[in-house]
Amino acid sequence: MPDPPNTNKELPKEQLEVFRVLYPLFKNEVLRRREYMSRLSAFYNTVLVLLIMTIAVISPGHPDLAMRWLAILGVGILSGFVAYLILQQATRHRMAKQQLIELERGIGLYQEGWISSGKTAYPQHWQTDWLSDRSVATYLTILAVLSGLVICAILIRL
Repeated sequence: MPDPPNTNKELPKEQLEVFRVLYPLFKNEVLRRREYMSRLSAFYNTVLVLLIMTIAVISPGHPDLAMRWLAILGVGILSGFVAYLILQQATRHRMAKQQLIELERGIGLYQEGWISSGKTAYPQHWQTDWLSDRSVATYLTILAVLSGLVICAILIRL
C-alpha cells in the first residue's frame, strides 16, 4: 500500500475538494448501513419474541400436520430472508468502511504530525478495528436462536 502524504498541505487543491465531497458521503453510508442492520435485527427479533409469546398463550387445539410444517417453513424462509438482508447490508457497510479508511489514509489522518508533532489525528488501530467487528455475528446468532425457539414452540404447541 503506498504511503499517504505527510500532511494535508501536500495534497493538491483538487484532491482536497474531492475529499471534502466524498468523505461525508462514505461516512454517512457507513453509519446508515450499521443503523439499518441493527434496526432490521431488532424489529425482526421483536416479531419472533412476540410470536413465541403468542404461540405459548394460544392453544388452537389439534391442527393438522401440514399446517404445522407450513408454519415452520414460513419462519425458516422469513428468517433466512432477514439473514440475507443483514449480510447484504454488512457487505455494503464493510465496502464503505474500507473506502472511508482509504480516504482517511489519503488525507494523512493516520500519519504522525498531522495535528501536532508526534500525534496522529486518528489512532492507528482504527484502520483495522472494523475487521474484527462482531455485530453481524451477534445479529445472526440472536436471529438463529429466536427462530429455533419459534420452531420449537410450533412443534410443541401446535
